[in-house]
Amino acid sequence: MWKPVNQSHMLRTWAMAEVVNPRWTRHVVGVPWPDGVRPRWTWGQWDALTEAEWGLDEQIISQLRAPLLDGLLQLQPRWNEGSLPIDAVAGMRIMAFPPFLERAPSRRLAELAEAERGAGPAGQPEFIRAAMVGLPIAVGRTLDGPFTLMEGYTRCCRALRDHNAGLYDGLPMPMIVGVTERIQEWPWW
Repeated sequence: MWKPVNQSHMLRTWAMAEVVNPRWTRHVVGVPWPDGVRPRWTWGQWDALTEAEWGLDEQIISQLRAPLLDGLLQLQPRWNEGSLPIDAVAGMRIMAFPPFLERAPSRRLAELAEAERGAGPAGQPEFIRAAMVGLPIAVGRTLDGPFTLMEGYTRCCRALRDHNAGLYDGLPMPMIVGVTERIQEWPWW
């Protein structure tokens, strides 16, 4: 079941995922965050952020992710929050991003997940649902799909590898999906 959400909700969930991601530290280190914001992120106190602080977060993620967002937001997608079965996640397309396409020529997320399989401990799940911050974000023409994943590759790929290894918890993957009839105009589609 999908419920409509606004663009701010999508940007906020993306910002949440990025600011706690150690790979993105170098991108946000020089940002003049208001006093006290970083500790609240570190402790997952998202509800304690003010609207002004969220507004700044939205601006920052929009700037950091401008190559993905600029062309997409012009298409005015309608944003929705819901969940997808893990098999639907496996069938998602990957963005037309050359490094991804090299590893997964089929453009299927399931292929990329296996191509990026690490050397983690055998028998241990990679995807820890309770540790997930922010929701993966996908786009498509309609809520019936097909979808292309925009954000959340690590989380979704870990869940897919766990699923293939019989370690996935079986629950649907929570997701934000933007839909627009003009999605083919997005350069990353």
